[in-house]
Amino acid sequence: MSQIKKQNNEEIKEVFTNFLNKHNHRKTPERFSILNEIYSIEGHFDIDSLYEKMNKKNYRVSRATLYNTIELLLESGLVRKHQFGDSFSQYEKCYFNNQHDHLIITDTGEVKEFCDPRIQSIKNNIEEIFNVDIKDHSLYLYATTKKKK
Repeated sequence: MSQIKKQNNEEIKEVFTNFLNKHNHRKTPERFSILNEIYSIEGHFDIDSLYEKMNKKNYRVSRATLYNTIELLLESGLVRKHQFGDSFSQYEKCYFNNQHDHLIITDTGEVKEFCDPRIQSIKNNIEEIFNVDIKDHSLYLYATTKKKK
């Protein structure tokens, strides 16, 4: 494991530990196993795929523990939840992720991430106009594949 990855894992673990302590939640090995597994995933995941992945690795984690831990990770800011169209919820790690937005291609179910610097300019304008500080945003663009003519 690289030194940077090890430092990142320690930082994520510390953030979660501090959150659990602050809110008087138990610090169980299962919760930290779930956290580690999530931060090993590239891209989006759902609870079922996470459960199956952990079962294949012989983790003894129930679906209830997964759901409860995901809620804690959402509250702590270590995981972000998405609802892409009518499908079930998808999640992604977000502690070291740069802000990005999503293009959902509804006829194929594909989700593409993108980052456009013009969005930051729009956010800056909105902050100035309304005298606010924007802390976070989410942008979902829904599209269909263009039919060939």
